[in-house]
Amino acid sequence: MKQVEERYIKAEIAKFTPQEMREYETSKMAYRDIKNSVDTAKREGIAEGIEIGMEKGRAEGMSQRSLEIARKMLAKGMDEASIMDMTGLTSEEIKLLKAEI
Repeated sequence: MKQVEERYIKAEIAKFTPQEMREYETSKMAYRDIKNSVDTAKREGIAEGIEIGMEKGRAEGMSQRSLEIARKMLAKGMDEASIMDMTGLTSEEIKLLKAEI
């Protein structure tokens, strides 16, 4: 069925006047330009989204690792100031960890 439609379209295009052919070609070029712009924007958006997701994942992973280290340090009886210095956690975060233990 698709081949029949393609042949019909080609036959219709073959009947175009020179003016219609120019307009048709201009229309095709505009369509391709728009499609390329949209496709490029999609690719760039996907790449940006992946990068943001990776950065967020790394930050969350680092935060989780800092919390794990702080828990171990607390379990070994280290003082709060040293834990803050070594992990970058705040005093409030360490107090929350203490409440968990």
